[in-house]
Amino acid sequence: MDRNNKSNKAQLDMQPRRLVLIGSVLVDILMYMQQLPERGGDCIAQRTLLTAGGGFNILADAARLGMTVAYAGRVGNGPMGQQIMADLAAAQIPFMLPQVVDEDSGFDVGLIDADAERTFVTAPGTESRLSDADIDNIILLPGDAVYISGYDLCYPVSGATLGQWLPNLGPDQLLILDPGPLAAGIPADRLAHVLARTNILSLNARESHLLTGKIDPQEAAIQLITRLAPDGWVIARAGADGCWVIDGHQHIRHIPARPTHALDTTGAGDAHVAALLAQLACGSGMYKAAQVANIAASISVERSGPATGPNKEELLDALKAYNMH
Repeated sequence: MDRNNKSNKAQLDMQPRRLVLIGSVLVDILMYMQQLPERGGDCIAQRTLLTAGGGFNILADAARLGMTVAYAGRVGNGPMGQQIMADLAAAQIPFMLPQVVDEDSGFDVGLIDADAERTFVTAPGTESRLSDADIDNIILLPGDAVYISGYDLCYPVSGATLGQWLPNLGPDQLLILDPGPLAAGIPADRLAHVLARTNILSLNARESHLLTGKIDPQEAAIQLITRLAPDGWVIARAGADGCWVIDGHQHIRHIPARPTHALDTTGAGDAHVAALLAQLACGSGMYKAAQVANIAASISVERSGPATGPNKEELLDALKAYNMH
């Protein structure tokens, strides 16, 4: 069997049946403004939004595209936790763990400026304290895609728990990692062990630079693929420049973006990952899945808010307009 056929086989094996998000769902408090205030200053937000965010974005976006999803993380019973539980219920996302009593979930404050760039400050809550006992209550099924964020690998409690558990996932489960804005804060040994089990690494240009020192996302992807599982894939997202996709045989392909005017980039990466996994679940290969994910992310940035990926009908219309079927 030649290398191309091996690559095709790897694509066919990546057809998840369910997306299980392990780790953080917290509350987003978003404020939209023309520009960030100077240090020590202030400004008046043009509008605000309070909603479940973090991992909720991926779950909601994937569910909107018809993928079966479930949340396996801690949620408190304080005001933030109640907001999360209400949003999970409204989105019909199953919750796999009992709600934590006498603790609250965390939140972040997101500042979105006129260029659609977002800047966050996060206050972790009970979602950052995933324990071995919590893990014991998570029942995974063959074909599950397990998604983890780099935030959870940074946290002292959740990070230690996940650093031990994730490398030992069964061979019939996919591991998807998005290292997130705190990528550089993940302990090196923990990150190395998790990457070695990772099947899909999806990250943006800033995050790839943090992990490799490479400014060019393509060069970073070439370096990162050597740190993944043998059948791994790197999806290096570059916004308006599309993304680069590289497999374990170091075959690399650039997937162009759909032209768009960005209004709010909050959750764009989440929309990309959700659409990629939903497309894989439908039986597509990785390259087509990445094309569809680019389009889903481009729709997301045209809307305000963190979980604004398209539904199936909206995505299909966009694919037709972009001459993809």
